[in-house]
Amino acid sequence: MRIRKFQRKDTIAVALIIRNTFKKFNSKEYFKKDALKTYLNHYDPKLNSEEKLYSNFQRTSIFYVAEENNQIVGLIRGIPERIVNLFVDKNQHKKGIGKKLVLKFENEAKKYVDKINIRSSLYASSFYEKMGYKKTTGIRNFRGLKVSPMKKVLN
Repeated sequence: MRIRKFQRKDTIAVALIIRNTFKKFNSKEYFKKDALKTYLNHYDPKLNSEEKLYSNFQRTSIFYVAEENNQIVGLIRGIPERIVNLFVDKNQHKKGIGKKLVLKFENEAKKYVDKINIRSSLYASSFYEKMGYKKTTGIRNFRGLKVSPMKKVLN
């Protein structure tokens, strides 16, 4: 497995990993059911052109994908002070891919900031705790979805 920077050609594969993984593991984490639909639709290649998806992905300055056998199996993206998305293909969980992606993101982010925030899904919060992130508040409503705000001070 290798981790590399996101490229335009990865757009559809990345959108599908985000959508499918979120649907599988986070589909019960909402305050408003329509928020779930809105989130899933945002990454649906059937509803959004490749150009629109790519344009949305360009809003984040740090973006890496994990690739195995020329297939995208995970991704992390954000801005130096915030992880926006971390997703690993549902068939690739528990293989250390998420950990490697977070460490890559942190190494890049620490060039600019001394802490990283995340609005973690409830499903992923225990993973982030193992990675050294601390919960900053209780569960919050973020655009109708349940999230657990967390942060990590970088060394």
